[in-house]
Amino acid sequence: MPEKPQTSVVILTKNAGPEFRQTLTQIFRQQTQNSFEVIVVDSGSTDQTLEIVNDFPVREFTIPPHEFNFGLTRDYGFSLAAGDYLITLSQDAIPENDQWLQNLIRLFSSNPNLMAVQGALRLPRDRPGFYWDRRGRFYFTSETTRWLEKYNKVGLAFVNCAVRRAFWATHPIGFTPMSSDKKFQTLIQAAGGEVTFAEDAVCIHGHDYTFRSLVRTIYLQGVGRKYAGMEYSLKDCILDIIRNRGMLREGLAAVRRREIRTWYELFYLFLRPPCVYWGNRTQVRGFSEKTNGS
Repeated sequence: MPEKPQTSVVILTKNAGPEFRQTLTQIFRQQTQNSFEVIVVDSGSTDQTLEIVNDFPVREFTIPPHEFNFGLTRDYGFSLAAGDYLITLSQDAIPENDQWLQNLIRLFSSNPNLMAVQGALRLPRDRPGFYWDRRGRFYFTSETTRWLEKYNKVGLAFVNCAVRRAFWATHPIGFTPMSSDKKFQTLIQAAGGEVTFAEDAVCIHGHDYTFRSLVRTIYLQGVGRKYAGMEYSLKDCILDIIRNRGMLREGLAAVRRREIRTWYELFYLFLRPPCVYWGNRTQVRGFSEKTNGS
C-alpha cells in the first residue's frame, strides 16, 4: 500500500500554457523531509496543459468549465488531497528553488495555532512586466490598505500558500467567484487562528496585461473583495485618485525613461479605482474564469 503523503500540492488549471511544464518540473525537484503528492484539477483546457500533466506523476481530475468557481473548485481540490498540509499554487507560479516546499511548511510544526503560511512572490527577471507591479503599487487602492491593517500586514494569496488541512476540513471556503484566499483568511481570523509569512518560500510569478485583461482582472478583484467582506465606496474611489495623484507624475517620468510601454500603464491611477468600485458593486451568482489564480 503506498505511503500516505504528508503534503498535497493542489493546482487549479485551465490553458496553463507551455510554461506549466517548468512549474511541475520545479515541484518534483523539491528537497523535503515530507512526502508529497501533486493534484491538478483542470476546468476545460484546450491547449497542451493535460499533455504536460501526463508527463509527471500527478493525480489529475477534470470538471466542466461551467462548474468552475474559485472557492468551490478549490474546496474540491482540497477534498481530493491526503496530506496534512495543503499547498495551493497558481498554474503560472514557479518555485524558485528546491527548498520552496520545505520552507513553506516547516513553521507549522512549532505553532499548532498556525493555520496558513503565505509564501513570497518574485517577479520574473526575463521580461518587463507591468510597471506598477514592479513598483509594488498594483494594489494601491484603500481597500487593500485597510485589509493589511486588519490582518497584521499579511494578505493571504493562494498563488503560493500552505494551509493546515485540519482547519480547512471544518472551515471550507464555499462559493466564492474571486479572492477565495481573502475569504479563507476571514475564516481563520474569526476562529482565532494565525497566518504568517515565509519569505524564504519563493515563487516566481508575474503578469503581462492587455487593456482588456487588466480591466477584467481589477474588476474581478473588486468582486472578490465584496465576497471577502471588503467594501469599496464611491468616496473611496475618488479619494484614492486624489491621494495617489503623484502616480501620474511618476508615470510620465517612467514614459520618458521608456519604462512604461502602454497608455493604460500610464493612466493606471484612473483605471484601478473605478474598476474595483464596479466589481465591488456587482452581485455574482455564477462564474467561470479562464485564469485560475486566486
